[in-house]
Amino acid sequence: MGRALVVVEDAERDRELLERARSFASGDGSSVEVLALATPEEYQEVSETLDAIGKVEGTTYDDRSALEGISGDIDDAAADVLGDVGYRLRTEIAESGDQAVTIMDAADDADCDHVFLPGQRRSPTGKAVFGDRTQRVLLNFNGFVTAEMN
Repeated sequence: MGRALVVVEDAERDRELLERARSFASGDGSSVEVLALATPEEYQEVSETLDAIGKVEGTTYDDRSALEGISGDIDDAAADVLGDVGYRLRTEIAESGDQAVTIMDAADDADCDHVFLPGQRRSPTGKAVFGDRTQRVLLNFNGFVTAEMN
């Protein structure tokens, strides 16, 4: 038995990746960690939306609420796809250039031997400036990596 980390950024787009992880886990009784991954800009956008809603409702929302706003749809999709396999959800905020390290750290923390991640389509300039997250994980993770190109 192993442990798999599935990186999910968009609940609908990455649903097939969750299904692949489910097949993997079902095959040998592995457990699944789901990493909801967002950029600081996405986090800020959710925080601002919650602040606006809070003003209308006369309440306030904290950082935990913003993290739940990021991971809510992902948690729903994971529950739908991985329901009988079971999973644990983790949410991380990381700059684009730091996401490979964040992914590998999360996999190491959870003692995962397999990482499932959505690929990123970047221009050659984007790869040169930010690096290619998928490539960095493929080259540096000490385990198996399944990358799905959307």
